[in-house]
Amino acid sequence: MTVLEPGPRHGEVAASVSKSHLHRLLVADFLAGDVSRCAAAEGDSADIAATKRCLLALAGAGESPVLDCGESGSTLRFLAPVAAALGKRPRFVKAGRLAERPAMEYEALAPGVHEIPGDVSSQFVTGLLFALPVLKGDSRIAFSSPLQSRGYVDMTLRVLKGAGVEVSEDEGGFDVPGGQKFRSQASLPPEGDWSGAAFWLAMDAMGSSVKVTGLDEASAQPDRAVAAILASGARRIDVSQCPDLFPALCAWAAHRRGDTEFVGIERLRMKESDRVAAMADVLDRFGAGVEAAESSF
Repeated sequence: MTVLEPGPRHGEVAASVSKSHLHRLLVADFLAGDVSRCAAAEGDSADIAATKRCLLALAGAGESPVLDCGESGSTLRFLAPVAAALGKRPRFVKAGRLAERPAMEYEALAPGVHEIPGDVSSQFVTGLLFALPVLKGDSRIAFSSPLQSRGYVDMTLRVLKGAGVEVSEDEGGFDVPGGQKFRSQASLPPEGDWSGAAFWLAMDAMGSSVKVTGLDEASAQPDRAVAAILASGARRIDVSQCPDLFPALCAWAAHRRGDTEFVGIERLRMKESDRVAAMADVLDRFGAGVEAAESSF
């Protein structure tokens, strides 16, 4: 067991694989008929392992496979519409808080207009963006409220473009032609993870000397914003588009002098845990003054 004592750190660390990017590559390759990425690999996170086993189950001959999503919201929200578009009727198995989190499950999926809120989870949008191109007719995704976590949708659009799938966009949503064929991108490695790197980058900003390698500065990952936030020393931070940065930025904010206000925290209460309550509890234990409201922290 490694014990880390308090104090500054010095050195270099390689960024872990981006779960967000790898999830999307796995689904796109599966729709291209390629499950070569789905073999279990050392270091797979629980969420990635869930997507891999579910895709292998969907690739089987059965019409009603059992898809064990574990606690992975991405797995459930991406594959529910994909399975429906393929004519499958799976039974989804959910663990932990996943059964309590917002979800959209489909008996069937037909071409046409699909109206969804944009302020619950961008994962619903990604699921439809993967599923609708394989239908025979054209479709539209129309938003009933502004789209949040836009960067994650941009990541999906980049993966779709790499797979040879066309999607057009206007102010109200996306138009998705049907009858499209996916192209495998099995040779494309997943990006390094800005979300996981945020903790090392925050450590560096708190007085250590830590270099993180393997990050793409042109990535569509919304958590790439951590570099600009730390460099700016912002006192008011909107995490509505990058909710996964909240824990690392809370630790950084508690370390420096002066008040920091976080806004756009509403959806953080609907994650695998109530992240607002969890961070308030942690910071309170270490003597940091915290005031948490419904929309700010």
